[in-house]
Amino acid sequence: MLIQLCYASTRKDHQELLQDLSDILTVSIRFNRLHNVYGVLYYAHNSFFQCLEGEKETVEKIFESIKKDQRHQNVTVLSKKEVDQVAFSDWSMKYVQSNRGVDLFFKAKNYEYFQPTKLNDIQVGEFIQHLLEAEEVTLSKVSADAESFNNNKGYKRGYISYI
Repeated sequence: MLIQLCYASTRKDHQELLQDLSDILTVSIRFNRLHNVYGVLYYAHNSFFQCLEGEKETVEKIFESIKKDQRHQNVTVLSKKEVDQVAFSDWSMKYVQSNRGVDLFFKAKNYEYFQPTKLNDIQVGEFIQHLLEAEEVTLSKVSADAESFNNNKGYKRGYISYI
């Protein structure tokens, strides 16, 4: 049985944010490819939103691991349902970088900023659709941005507004 599980969590200050994102994506992509799990990750305003899709047993095991992960706190299931097919079939783990489109989505829902735990079931579905259509940021782009950020090559000022 295929399921889609979406959750939100607050980032627990563990390491550097960019290192945490890179580590999460690296492990997710590698594991998910081997286990036919698909999904999306979004981070902004100290909150994660992740949607996982795949066989129920596998997704639930991943989620149990996430709840124990020291980078996450206040882990909250936003939606969990059976699906006939996965929506993120093109991605073992799509990463969507913080962007104005998401800000506008949340403002249209009368939220001041990205607050995934406030979404109801219908809004979670709408947000997933928005993430499906959003531009993907590759792991190499995240790493390159992190390197530019860490080397203070003029990119730092513009980058901080997205974190």
